[in-house]
Amino acid sequence: MTEPLPDPVADALRLRASDADRERVAGLLRDAYAEGRLSPVEHEERLAEVYRATTYGELVPVLHDLPVPPGALSVPGVGQAIALTPSAAVVPSTASGLVVDPSRVEQGQGTAVAILSGVERKGRWVAPPSMTTVAFMGGVEMDFSDAVLTAQETTMTVLCLMGGIEITVPDGIEVRFDAVALMGGHSGPTSTPPPGSPVLRITGLILMGGVDIKSAKGSGAKPIEG
Repeated sequence: MTEPLPDPVADALRLRASDADRERVAGLLRDAYAEGRLSPVEHEERLAEVYRATTYGELVPVLHDLPVPPGALSVPGVGQAIALTPSAAVVPSTASGLVVDPSRVEQGQGTAVAILSGVERKGRWVAPPSMTTVAFMGGVEMDFSDAVLTAQETTMTVLCLMGGIEITVPDGIEVRFDAVALMGGHSGPTSTPPPGSPVLRITGLILMGGVDIKSAKGSGAKPIEG
């Protein structure tokens, strides 16, 4: 027998969902269909359920058997994210409000290499606990704004040789820069996240190149002493 939901969660699931919530869930279904997780008939049936749904409690079951990232559907008034699982369990978020999902570590995209070229990684991608980013007379853009973190601390080893690496981070991620710069430079955002926030640690070597770390809100950057 299924354990009853905690009262705050049950109350939150009875709240009316918005058009934006329905479109968000519809988008997740489209992604699942494109990945081959749903048949055309299942996709159409679930879309119909989404657009008939009036509460969060009617939206959650539509995604119950799909690998949807925790935090994909935030319910007002709960202060945490509803995990889209059959039990509708509560998934604790980090102190910054971001959700770390270790269960998706095997889906991580760990290496980005740009040699006399450009590489871009943005949107809903999965960041592994450690990754390597190489820019040799080329450019790499790494945008963590919508990335799924899989560890409390993510380590990026950079090798930037006469190239450039641009890293965009959302509010709530602490950046620690441990890379060595020789005839090169680096800059970073000015905001300070709360204690307990996920950490992005950058190590490696910058030689006659540059690494620029920007806030997703577009706030200015200040030089970081090496």
